[in-house]
Amino acid sequence: MIAQVKCPDNQRSVYLSTSVLIASYRRAERLTRCLKSLANQVMLPDEVIVVWQGDDEATKQLGEKFAQEAPFPLKVIHCAEPGIVPAENTGLAVAAGQIILLIDDDAIAPSDWLLRHVSHYQDPIVGAVGGPYMNYHADGRAFVRRQPRKVGKLEWYGRFVGNGFDHIDAWQTRSPTRVDHLTGCNMSLRRMAFTRFEEGLKPYWQLFEADACLQVTANGFTILFDWANRIDHFPTNDVFIQDREGDLKRKIFNSAYNHGFILGKHSGRNLGFVRLAYLWLLGSTANPGLLAFFRALSRYGGLRRELTILRRSLACHGRGWWDGLARRENWDLLRQNKK
Repeated sequence: MIAQVKCPDNQRSVYLSTSVLIASYRRAERLTRCLKSLANQVMLPDEVIVVWQGDDEATKQLGEKFAQEAPFPLKVIHCAEPGIVPAENTGLAVAAGQIILLIDDDAIAPSDWLLRHVSHYQDPIVGAVGGPYMNYHADGRAFVRRQPRKVGKLEWYGRFVGNGFDHIDAWQTRSPTRVDHLTGCNMSLRRMAFTRFEEGLKPYWQLFEADACLQVTANGFTILFDWANRIDHFPTNDVFIQDREGDLKRKIFNSAYNHGFILGKHSGRNLGFVRLAYLWLLGSTANPGLLAFFRALSRYGGLRRELTILRRSLACHGRGWWDGLARRENWDLLRQNKK
């Protein structure tokens, strides 16, 4: 039995307009499946915005063709710079909805996906909502199901714990839970609860969703994780695979910078030193500090390579931290002006 959302009756409920943003890049076939799932929603979105990027004309053409028969208004707009954050902000700039929903182009939403998201916003204190995503290989095989101890947590000392994916089926019966941050392939935000997605992050913009969520909580709203509102996800991006293959700049060093940036931007003075010390002294296996270096060396081998990764990760953590501190001052002014 799936946990039920308590939806107010029509006489008491407040209508909230919705905009679904899809940043799509060279995955036209997968985008088609995503759009079809949105067309089958029991509660249709007020608009869907597909952002095609760079020279990806195939995505533009597909979106324009789908718009001719879509049961909802479909805008197809262009972002010259390929990348998730520039594309999401391009879509956000033209979105009219009070609730902004994000879904990946390689994901498929169940028919009640949008309804479940929107129903939570009947509580005026809710500023963001997320749900799990279930990963599948290209041949349809499911990833290994997991039972992580923590989901969507920012530890006080600066560690981000995600784990919003591949949960066992029994967890669908859980009641919605308050969390600290969400994952962008299945999340929504109250438009008035945040400003925009952080453009100071480096590609592949790891933790941009966490930054948006921290904006939400800084503005006095809460964040919910709806265990039952899960989507199917068919990932193709290897940036998030924790190994030493591929583009290490995007996978490791930019990720280290982004972690430092987010903590620098959102940590008060009482936690600032502790969180910077965490990045430099501990870190993670993927983005090591001094202590995690030994764990990374044990897992991956290659002493010379791991020493190089350690040195560059420490530098990127530090640069990100100081840049985040500078952004914090500007962000505080922007929040004050918005109020």
